[in-house]
Amino acid sequence: MTDTTARNQRGEWRPEMPIGLPPIFAWPPQPGAVGKWFFGFPGYLLPLNAFWFAVAVLTWAFLTPELSTMASVEPGWIAWLLVRNAGLVLAVFGGLHLYLYIRRGQGDHLKFSTEPLATNSRRFLFKNQVRDNMFRSMVYAVPVVTGFEAVTYWGFANGYLGWFDISDPALFWAWFIALAILCPVIHSAHFYLGHRLLHTAWLYKKVHALHHRNVEVGPWSGLAMHPLEHVIYFSTTMVQWALALHPVNALYQLQFAVFNAAMSHTGFQKVMVGETLPIDSNSYFHYLHHQFFECNYGGTIVPLDKIFGTHHDGTKEAQIAMRERLAAMRRARA
Repeated sequence: MTDTTARNQRGEWRPEMPIGLPPIFAWPPQPGAVGKWFFGFPGYLLPLNAFWFAVAVLTWAFLTPELSTMASVEPGWIAWLLVRNAGLVLAVFGGLHLYLYIRRGQGDHLKFSTEPLATNSRRFLFKNQVRDNMFRSMVYAVPVVTGFEAVTYWGFANGYLGWFDISDPALFWAWFIALAILCPVIHSAHFYLGHRLLHTAWLYKKVHALHHRNVEVGPWSGLAMHPLEHVIYFSTTMVQWALALHPVNALYQLQFAVFNAAMSHTGFQKVMVGETLPIDSNSYFHYLHHQFFECNYGGTIVPLDKIFGTHHDGTKEAQIAMRERLAAMRRARA
């Protein structure tokens, strides 16, 4: 695919600015825009959120042991979850990397930077960014994901989770669907709070700085973290421990965190499926965080960055405002 996008002298491409918030936050209300955003293609539900939900349902139905067999902690079913999760991560993260960076399926079209991923760099294990990122994803992230998933099933199987007693099937499924729809909202809010925590001085230096070695990013960068950061990041699943009536809600929350990490670190604004089907990753918002560090800690679905003054919409005005905010913080600490 030929790159037809305009780039500056440094080879950078930027999507249309400014990065706005979804129309659900518009005032006065815009019901038409909200409906189009929620039900449209692309929109809130389609294609990605609905696709990841379908993956969770299929994973539960065909790739997960019977819940009753997970009431006791046994190596067999935990090992199965570990192998299955490794396969899913390899398929999604590896598939995106293969398409975008090895086969270069869409060239540099909609790619933020033409800078290559780092090789021969002491910042990374094996002096190679991709190998470093793969190692940290497969060796560190996958076991942490599996741990959260195993505790989830054990808790549901033993009646420690699924606290609400809703006997009416209609109310049960209404709650199930509501939690599925809210999954990205929960993820966005939790990600902002956990991310701000990771940017406190001690945690940043000891933990989160490892992830920020990835200035230019690729799909494997999404889970290239310190193991403690994996625990913080995937603890979003614990929200569903408190709310969910069915393990699938918790599985979707966990898998959404896994797969969203790949999509938000592609380095591309959209992943093109053929010439006509763009899958919007909305990753420029997070890409700006990797570029400037002290902005865009969350997402746009829950506007906590906007509320707390850390929203960078990609414009020159936002860049100036960010510099002034950081300068004021340095003066306050002096």
